[in-house]
Amino acid sequence: MAASWVLERTLSSSAPVDSFLDPTLERYGDRDRALLRELVLGSLRWLRRIDEVISQASDRDFEEIEQALWAPLRLAVYQLLFLDRVPAHAAVNEAVEEARHLTHRGGASFVNAVLRRIARKPHLDAWPVDAKDEVERLAIGMSHPTFLVDRWLRRFGRQVTQELLAANNRPRPLHLLAFRDRGGRELLAEALIDEGLEVEPSVLSPLGLIVRQGSPLASGSFAAGDCYVQDEASQVAALIPPPRPGERILDAAAAPGGKSFALMAYEAGIEIVAADASLARLGRLRENCARLGRSPRVVISDAGSPGLRGPFDRVVVDLPCAGTGTLRKNPELKWRISAEEIDRLARSGLRLLKGTAPLVAPEGLLVAITCSLEEEENERVIERFLAEHGEFVPMPLEEHLAPALLGSVRAPGLWRLLPGGDHDGFTVHVLQRRGGPRAVE
Repeated sequence: MAASWVLERTLSSSAPVDSFLDPTLERYGDRDRALLRELVLGSLRWLRRIDEVISQASDRDFEEIEQALWAPLRLAVYQLLFLDRVPAHAAVNEAVEEARHLTHRGGASFVNAVLRRIARKPHLDAWPVDAKDEVERLAIGMSHPTFLVDRWLRRFGRQVTQELLAANNRPRPLHLLAFRDRGGRELLAEALIDEGLEVEPSVLSPLGLIVRQGSPLASGSFAAGDCYVQDEASQVAALIPPPRPGERILDAAAAPGGKSFALMAYEAGIEIVAADASLARLGRLRENCARLGRSPRVVISDAGSPGLRGPFDRVVVDLPCAGTGTLRKNPELKWRISAEEIDRLARSGLRLLKGTAPLVAPEGLLVAITCSLEEEENERVIERFLAEHGEFVPMPLEEHLAPALLGSVRAPGLWRLLPGGDHDGFTVHVLQRRGGPRAVE
């Protein structure tokens, strides 16, 4: 029942799945939490494929099925086709019982018939996708929106697109950011291992640890503020290029703090102003600062019209985006993305860059970061910005990056990491302001 509620609420709203899942998880023990999280996130990842199987087993279009039955059907099919820890009869009986509470006797009988049909062939291969169009067939089979698969095929080619789709359907492990002024990741790893966790160093981030076993959120190191939960790709994105001692940095859309914390974790001797337009998000930022023992200057400010006093050696702007680099972490985004939304977010991103550009000092950096792979939200935004702001130029990155990151430099000033391995996908543009009069407002 809890998993159905979380799944239904997530798909019927625009809120992140964690806003429903996390409070629900608090009511359960560790074992039940793990199963509940797996059921919800797994069903969201494979939603379109699951719906196709249900449609075939019921011999009707999925949208013709009574909506109250969608969540219990989806969750049961996920268990039947993707999990082996829950016996088939238990998954079927629970869904039927839930259907009985949600609707009439006929609805429960329908759920029972459909699920028993699927339980007799509990393998995806037994339910092949029969769409005639090749793109549609791939999109359904790999559970992604067709328009997104189509654009990735045209842009990346078949092999890379298939790798992206597969990566998005795999859960990724938890990553931790360690602070150099607290002993770095070596000391953090020792402490966590002493508490029974299994961790290993990140390949990409010099500050990152990958958690293979155990819950760091219950550790003494977490309580003491020695680490912050952050994907290794997100850590690296904030550090392109690495900060220098003494830099004055504006994190213009800072909450809940990941970019600021990564910068401070790498170099404690910097001055950071962390700004955000949302009071609620700033509250989360302040809570994180208190736990970590960090004290950047925190201000409420809209990056599109910041009203702050410069100049800054570096202005970091987290541009609004569709999040197509983080679909494995946020699978609900797959079912909210549209071409129209991508265009709208791109316009918002351009506004933020224009608003913060005057705050960058001569020879200073304007760093635009997205967790998106889409050109409209990245390259096209930067092109439009540079067409109006000739005082900025892309900064060559090669001499500033570690060897492990060089392969992701795509053009002067452009770094992009596609989702894969244990990490999400991010895009970073680094622009440098030409010398001249210092910007003040």
